[in-house]
Amino acid sequence: MSYNFKTYLNDDVTIESRSTSSVDERGLFSDSWTTLTTTKGRLETSRSQEEEDNSEMLIDEFDLYIPSSVDIKNSHRINISSKYYEVLGVNEYKNRHGNLVMKRCRLRRTS
Repeated sequence: MSYNFKTYLNDDVTIESRSTSSVDERGLFSDSWTTLTTTKGRLETSRSQEEEDNSEMLIDEFDLYIPSSVDIKNSHRINISSKYYEVLGVNEYKNRHGNLVMKRCRLRRTS
């Protein structure tokens, strides 16, 4: 029996790309984000900081696990539950037979 990691991908993930197809009133390209694809993923906290006197925790980085078939680049942005994340890097994971099975994206929350 093989391990099926996809059963743990419970978060709805939207991958967005920057579009410069529109021009503003000054004649400059205006940035907007367009949806490339949606998939399932698993978001985990990777690194955080806590202050001694403050009970709030500042979460710096996250790991997002997605299926290997999803095309993603560092220039893309991730939308999960109306929170946006910048893609810092993408690692690919293969099984023992050398087949690509999943990707791990290092993310940072953006405003």
